[in-house]
Amino acid sequence: MVQMYVDRLADELTKSLDKSPNSRGLMSEEGTALVTKFVQEPGVREWLNGLDILQKVRLWGAGKDGLQVLLHGAETAKKGGPHDHGSSWALYYQVTGITVMTTYRRMTGLDGEPGEADLEVSGVQELTPGNAMYFGPNVIHSTEHPSPPARWIRLTGVDLDHATRLRFSLERKEAVLD
Repeated sequence: MVQMYVDRLADELTKSLDKSPNSRGLMSEEGTALVTKFVQEPGVREWLNGLDILQKVRLWGAGKDGLQVLLHGAETAKKGGPHDHGSSWALYYQVTGITVMTTYRRMTGLDGEPGEADLEVSGVQELTPGNAMYFGPNVIHSTEHPSPPARWIRLTGVDLDHATRLRFSLERKEAVLD
């Protein structure tokens, strides 16, 4: 039964992207509304909470070059380092717990390129259940989960396992290919 809701979510997201594939506002607002509707369907929240989140869970994927719907989670407090998603956009939707999102401005080096990368914090936002945050291509950000457990759905425009992405070291002031 839940798979029916997953398939419907993917279908509705794909139709939205087909209407306007490069629209930040569309994916940010409409994507958030569609994921909210999905999470509120009977049995979905319980199903998501029951999934093993030691690694990401692919709920739905349209091949390496298309929309991905993933579930991530944290059972212990953790903080990730700054990274980007390369040429893909991403929408993080908080299901349970809290995710602290920090965004960065790259002060040295070229956007989307490895090499020198002095970063400056440009914003910090706390995502709580039912809220989402959109990141366009090459937006540098990090995640922190200070009070687990936490679960979040991440939508991306491509399969990030096959995308060129960057990880950033604040200490070494550099960006390297992930």
